[in-house]
Amino acid sequence: MKLGVMMGQSKGLMGGVSFEVKGRIELTPEEQELVRHYKLEGETLTKKKMKNIWGQLTDTEVSISVGILLRGDVFKCKNLSEVIAYRDSLVDGCRNLKAYLDVAKSFGGEVVIDIDELVQHGSNREED
Repeated sequence: MKLGVMMGQSKGLMGGVSFEVKGRIELTPEEQELVRHYKLEGETLTKKKMKNIWGQLTDTEVSISVGILLRGDVFKCKNLSEVIAYRDSLVDGCRNLKAYLDVAKSFGGEVVIDIDELVQHGSNREED
Protein backbone atom coordinates (compact mmCIF):
# COMPACT_ATOMS: atom_id res chain seq x y z
CA MET A 1 0.00 0.00 0.00
CA LYS A 2 1.29 3.42 -0.96
CA LEU A 3 -0.24 6.81 -0.17
CA GLY A 4 0.27 9.67 -2.56
CA VAL A 5 -0.48 13.14 -1.18
CA MET A 6 -0.77 16.06 -3.56
CA MET A 7 -1.00 19.58 -2.17
CA GLY A 8 -1.91 22.66 -4.12
CA GLN A 9 -2.73 26.28 -3.50
CA SER A 10 -4.61 28.99 -5.30
CA LYS A 11 -5.51 32.63 -4.79
CA GLY A 12 -8.83 33.15 -3.09
CA LEU A 13 -11.47 35.62 -4.26
CA MET A 14 -10.47 38.11 -1.58
CA GLY A 15 -6.75 37.88 -2.37
CA GLY A 16 -5.90 35.26 0.26
CA VAL A 17 -4.51 31.82 -0.38
CA SER A 18 -6.56 28.64 -0.27
CA PHE A 19 -5.17 25.13 -0.13
CA GLU A 20 -6.18 21.75 -1.50
CA VAL A 21 -4.98 18.35 -0.32
CA LYS A 22 -5.63 15.18 -2.25
CA GLY A 23 -4.63 11.78 -0.94
CA ARG A 24 -4.94 8.60 -2.94
CA ILE A 25 -3.80 5.09 -2.10
CA GLU A 26 -2.36 2.52 -4.42
CA LEU A 27 -3.11 -1.01 -3.30
CA THR A 28 -1.42 -4.26 -4.26
CA PRO A 29 -3.60 -6.74 -6.14
CA GLU A 30 -3.96 -8.78 -2.92
CA GLU A 31 -5.07 -5.70 -0.98
CA GLN A 32 -7.52 -4.74 -3.74
CA GLU A 33 -9.06 -8.21 -3.57
CA LEU A 34 -9.44 -8.01 0.23
CA VAL A 35 -11.14 -4.60 -0.05
CA ARG A 36 -13.49 -6.00 -2.68
CA HIS A 37 -14.15 -9.30 -0.88
CA TYR A 38 -14.94 -7.67 2.48
CA LYS A 39 -16.74 -4.70 0.89
CA LEU A 40 -14.61 -2.16 2.72
CA GLU A 41 -15.15 0.83 0.39
CA GLY A 42 -17.68 2.47 2.74
CA GLU A 43 -15.74 1.73 5.93
CA THR A 44 -14.82 4.86 7.91
CA LEU A 45 -11.17 4.66 8.92
CA THR A 46 -10.83 7.86 10.90
CA LYS A 47 -13.05 10.78 11.87
CA LYS A 48 -11.98 13.87 13.75
CA LYS A 49 -12.57 17.58 14.10
CA MET A 50 -10.05 19.94 12.58
CA LYS A 51 -8.05 22.38 14.73
CA ASN A 52 -7.46 26.05 14.02
CA ILE A 53 -4.04 27.69 14.08
CA TRP A 54 -4.32 28.09 17.87
CA GLY A 55 -4.97 24.37 18.39
CA GLN A 56 -8.67 24.78 19.19
CA LEU A 57 -11.22 22.39 17.68
CA THR A 58 -13.35 23.84 14.89
CA ASP A 59 -16.74 22.83 13.49
CA THR A 60 -15.06 21.24 10.46
CA GLU A 61 -15.01 17.46 10.74
CA VAL A 62 -12.88 15.22 8.56
CA SER A 63 -13.95 11.68 7.83
CA ILE A 64 -11.63 9.38 5.89
CA SER A 65 -13.12 6.23 4.38
CA VAL A 66 -11.62 3.51 2.21
CA GLY A 67 -13.57 4.92 -0.74
CA ILE A 68 -12.10 8.41 -0.22
CA LEU A 69 -8.60 6.95 -0.21
CA LEU A 70 -9.28 4.92 -3.34
CA ARG A 71 -10.88 7.82 -5.26
CA GLY A 72 -8.44 10.46 -4.11
CA ASP A 73 -10.98 13.06 -3.02
CA VAL A 74 -9.82 16.67 -2.62
CA PHE A 75 -10.15 18.49 0.71
CA LYS A 76 -10.14 22.28 0.67
CA CYS A 77 -8.23 23.88 3.54
CA LYS A 78 -8.33 27.42 4.90
CA ASN A 79 -4.88 27.44 6.44
CA LEU A 80 -1.69 25.42 6.82
CA SER A 81 -2.77 23.85 10.12
CA GLU A 82 -5.75 22.30 8.29
CA VAL A 83 -3.39 21.05 5.57
CA ILE A 84 -1.24 19.34 8.20
CA ALA A 85 -4.26 17.94 10.05
CA TYR A 86 -5.82 16.55 6.86
CA ARG A 87 -2.53 15.04 5.71
CA ASP A 88 -2.17 13.40 9.14
CA SER A 89 -5.76 12.11 8.87
CA LEU A 90 -4.91 10.49 5.54
CA VAL A 91 -1.91 8.73 7.12
CA ASP A 92 -4.03 7.63 10.10
CA GLY A 93 -6.67 6.29 7.73
CA CYS A 94 -4.04 4.27 5.85
CA ARG A 95 -2.69 2.84 9.12
CA ASN A 96 -6.20 1.78 10.07
CA LEU A 97 -6.82 0.26 6.64
CA LYS A 98 -3.57 -1.67 6.97
CA ALA A 99 -4.83 -3.06 10.30
CA TYR A 100 -8.14 -4.08 8.66
CA LEU A 101 -6.31 -5.83 5.84
CA ASP A 102 -3.94 -7.61 8.24
CA VAL A 103 -6.93 -9.00 10.11
CA ALA A 104 -8.69 -9.94 6.87
CA LYS A 105 -5.60 -11.86 5.71
CA SER A 106 -5.50 -13.83 8.95
CA PHE A 107 -8.82 -15.65 8.47
CA GLY A 108 -8.34 -19.35 7.95
CA GLY A 109 -5.05 -19.36 9.83
CA GLU A 110 -3.59 -18.66 13.22
CA VAL A 111 -1.87 -15.52 14.43
CA VAL A 112 0.58 -15.88 17.30
CA ILE A 113 1.03 -12.76 19.42
CA ASP A 114 4.08 -12.73 21.68
CA ILE A 115 2.68 -11.12 24.83
CA ASP A 116 6.13 -10.93 26.44
CA GLU A 117 7.36 -8.88 23.47
CA LEU A 118 4.34 -6.55 23.68
CA VAL A 119 4.85 -5.98 27.42
CA GLN A 120 8.56 -5.24 26.94
CA HIS A 121 7.76 -2.52 24.40
CA GLY A 122 4.93 -1.05 26.47
CA SER A 123 2.35 -1.63 23.75
CA ASN A 124 -1.05 -3.23 24.03
CA ARG A 125 -1.57 -3.85 20.33
CA GLU A 126 -0.02 -6.12 17.78
CA GLU A 127 2.87 -4.54 15.86
CA ASP A 128 4.10 -5.41 12.37
